[in-house]
Amino acid sequence: MHISRAREMCILLADFLRMTLGMGEKPLIPLQEELDLLERYCAIERVRFGTRLKVEQNIQEEAKRCLLPPLLLQPLFENAVVHGIAQMEEGGWVKLNTERNGGRIFITVENSWDPEAVSARKKNGVGLKNVQRRLEARYGKEALTEVNTEEHVFRVSLSLPAETQSEK
Repeated sequence: MHISRAREMCILLADFLRMTLGMGEKPLIPLQEELDLLERYCAIERVRFGTRLKVEQNIQEEAKRCLLPPLLLQPLFENAVVHGIAQMEEGGWVKLNTERNGGRIFITVENSWDPEAVSARKKNGVGLKNVQRRLEARYGKEALTEVNTEEHVFRVSLSLPAETQSEK
């Protein structure tokens, strides 16, 4: 890694770690804060993967105010990169969609993946299991998690009660 890229990576990592430490102390954060963290995470991964990593976000404005447990989406993005993009020579994409509809927020993280890749076949699912456990601890059966794999797409869909600061 070139020295300027290494320096950039160190700065991005320090910023990311500072942000995660502050978030970990809060029971809930606005989706917007989680999106800010994801942007920092993706910046780190772009140093590694360059144009091989494509990120697309479709975020409903109203959803940004919804509260959710901190560090909920970052492990899903990390899984998408480690088990998806990193395993594909040409790289791939990660898409995030969020929508508030009535009393619920719907979040979908999907990524391109190669089902034949070694990492794709040997899934231990720790990140995904942690997300599911945290949602269950906070919302019980009110939170739903659905995992789908299609030919070259891996998708995690979350549905949980929509809370905002003013509604609490």
